[in-house]
Amino acid sequence: MTIKDTVYSTHQKLKATTNPPVKLSHLYELFAAAFGFNSYASLKNAAILTHLAEPSISNQDAIQQRASLLGYKAFPVDELANILDEEGIGAITFIELAVLLKEGDELTGDVLDQLRSVDVNPWANYCLALHYENFSEDDEPVGSGYWYTQMQAGRQLSEIEKTWALEYKDQLSNESKYELHLRKAASLGCDLALLDLAEKYGETAFFEGDYLNVSVDPAEVAEIARDLGRGKDQHHWLTIAAEAGNTEAMRELIESFDSNDLTRCWTWVYLSQLLGNDLTQDRYHAINEDGSSYDDDVGGPMDVVGEDGIDLPSLEPELDALARSNAENLFKRIDSKTLSRNSRT
Repeated sequence: MTIKDTVYSTHQKLKATTNPPVKLSHLYELFAAAFGFNSYASLKNAAILTHLAEPSISNQDAIQQRASLLGYKAFPVDELANILDEEGIGAITFIELAVLLKEGDELTGDVLDQLRSVDVNPWANYCLALHYENFSEDDEPVGSGYWYTQMQAGRQLSEIEKTWALEYKDQLSNESKYELHLRKAASLGCDLALLDLAEKYGETAFFEGDYLNVSVDPAEVAEIARDLGRGKDQHHWLTIAAEAGNTEAMRELIESFDSNDLTRCWTWVYLSQLLGNDLTQDRYHAINEDGSSYDDDVGGPMDVVGEDGIDLPSLEPELDALARSNAENLFKRIDSKTLSRNSRT
């Protein structure tokens, strides 16, 4: 059932029990209030209503308050809350939806309609771009470009040839829609869209703007900067990754960017030790010929892979104390989730 259908059926159930009879448009306002939004307009600017596996708990006080402001002397708040719960209705923000799409989730027609209705919203456009990207990116090209060009030239195709040609046409359409919505999202200020333009099309607007709080792994941003030949930006984002606890970023900084600053290098080493992943230690392990982990119980041919520990000249006592202090300060700023992740590596 679509959200529109749910609102309509809810209207049929409640209009006889409200005073005055509830308006259909007011139910959208009450749905929005149930999930923490001041109005349906504010919800549409940041989120969509949808059926969720784990729906949000509706705020009955907010529903009551909004109903009173809309002029209802009596409103069955409990009944509306039960309907929302039974139908699994909840609100999901565009940013949360983008995360799900990046993980491979697909959008339903109802969600697509809601996103298209706010086509001036940068994050709605970004979600649409991700939707079309999921349909245009496959391990193997969908359909056949050859049969598509033959169809375009007017050649009579067999049923299977026509199927291949039409699949290829759909793929081209999805790729075009992906780029259209990605560029629109970027033009409206979506930082992740700008970053995707850098990665997919080699455009540099992201790195020329002030997008320091982008919600993506800074090590990934550093890789994109590297691929674009932007060494200064690569250094910057590697530093952010290292300060967040990424020891591989610390190693790269020591070996490639901070090698002339011995105090800085020792800061990274001491930080890696605090994180339980000492960069001065050799790290080697056995693997099978296919790259999988070697099992002594199974035996067979093996290769040894890994890397040497970093060997740095010693610091003068005063500078060594400074490096240790800097590392401890950085360690205190790293969140507990990062510490837990590093403890398992």
